[in-house]
Parts: sequence; structure tokens; C-alpha cells
Amino acid sequence: MIVCGHSNVAAVDGEWRVKIDERVGKALDLFPGQTLFGVSAEGSRRLFLSSLMLNPHVSYFRVFMEDVRGSLATITRLFSDKGINILSGGAFGFGNIWVSEYIADFKDVDVTPEKIAAEMEGLGGFVTIREITELFPRAFELNTVYEIGEDGEGDMYLRLQGQPEGMAGGRAEQAVLKAWPNVQALFVDFHSADSKLLRITAKIGDVPGSLFTLSETIGIQVNMHAISEQHHDEASGAWTMYGTLEIGSLKELEEKLAGLSAVLGVEVEPLGW
Repeated sequence: MIVCGHSNVAAVDGEWRVKIDERVGKALDLFPGQTLFGVSAEGSRRLFLSSLMLNPHVSYFRVFMEDVRGSLATITRLFSDKGINILSGGAFGFGNIWVSEYIADFKDVDVTPEKIAAEMEGLGGFVTIREITELFPRAFELNTVYEIGEDGEGDMYLRLQGQPEGMAGGRAEQAVLKAWPNVQALFVDFHSADSKLLRITAKIGDVPGSLFTLSETIGIQVNMHAISEQHHDEASGAWTMYGTLEIGSLKELEEKLAGLSAVLGVEVEPLGW
């Protein structure tokens, strides 16, 4: 699950900082003094970070297998026998099924992710996600080091390397943070005031099609950048969305959303403008 948040971009004590949203920090288990590896494509206004040294040879696997003695060991032995370095991994039980996740580095080995996936399926488990590039638009070579700091109030922040520029031009004033816990990844998108960044929080009825109706209506006026679920109970789901207003006014958007039968409550908040 992707966890989203936002923060101001500020110059403090001679350095540029982005405060780490509390939900994002908890999702990635970030801590003061931690080193992250990152890359920022020139002109993209996006910073990609991870606590893992990801490179184009890294793949992400999610494997479902029967919860019997030795099944997890069989999978890890498969990686080990091929000389594949497991950078991170975890597993949890779900009924009589084990769900196991791995981030593995295939650099300098004579085997492909497709070959490993085929051998896993032959063992009786099956792979639902096996390529990290399914979710990344390009292969990342993380070669720049960033650091997590802590201010006098106990809040964590990311130390930036210089003053960032925001989407729509101008100096960055806001940042949208998207945490992907499965691969310890953090996307930071920088926005200037001219980008008309919005935060939309909505509570919707727990019926099929509610989220689709909400996102479809928002998408008419807003270019969506991030969405995450705050909580989910028997009655409804609460969602947070970030995007830039491209068409019309805030008032028009609020009126449209308030008129949806699937929406139980909604708030549209401009950020930095």
C-alpha cells in the first residue's frame, strides 16, 4: 500500500529541508541519522529515495505458497543456490497461505528474474509480482547519498542538496511524499505555488464503485499525483489525495464532490496558494 503525505520546503540553518510526514516516516521505519540513496532526473522535479541501493538489476517478488513446514526455506534456498543477493525480505501468514516478499539483486549472476519465477512456480508457489520495473518508469541507479535529520521539536526531515525547483516553475514551496513500504522507496515531488497543489480528503460509502466515482469526478479538473487510504472500517473508507488543479475553480470542484451520493464528507484544501 502506498502511504502519502505532504510538507513545506524550507531553508533552515543554511540548508534546505523537507519535513517527513509522520505517516510516511512510520511506513518506512525512518529514523534520524539514517542514510538514504537517491537519484533526481534533471528537470523532473522528482526525487526518488530508498534505504536500499537499488539498481537496474534489482527485482521485486511477491510469492504465495502453502503454509507447510519448509516452504519458506525452500524459496530462500533457491535464491541462495543461484548466488542471488536478497537485499530485503519478509513474510506473513494468511490463513493456510504464506505471503513472502523479496527484493533481490541479480547483478553478476547467470540467471534472470523470469527463470527464478518459473522455478518458484514449479515448487508449488506462485508469483504475482516479480519485476520492480512494473512500478518504476525507468531503471534506477541510486548513486547520491541523502540523510534524515531531526529538529529541536523531534520532527524528522530530509536534508536536500541545494534549493529545489517546483513543478510549474519557480522555487519549490511544497512537497508531496509517497512511501512504498514494500521496497523501502520514497518519491518526493516538488511543487511551486503556481502549480495549484491541492489536498483532498474524502470519506466514501463502502459500496462497489465509490472510489471510482470519486476519482473520476476529481479527474475532470485535477491532475492526480498521489492517493492513499487513511483507514477503513465497516461503514466507510477515508482517503487522502494530492493533485494540481488544472481546470475550473475550487468552488466548482467542491460542489461536484458534495453532490455525489457515494461521498459522505469531503474537504478540498489548497496548499501554498
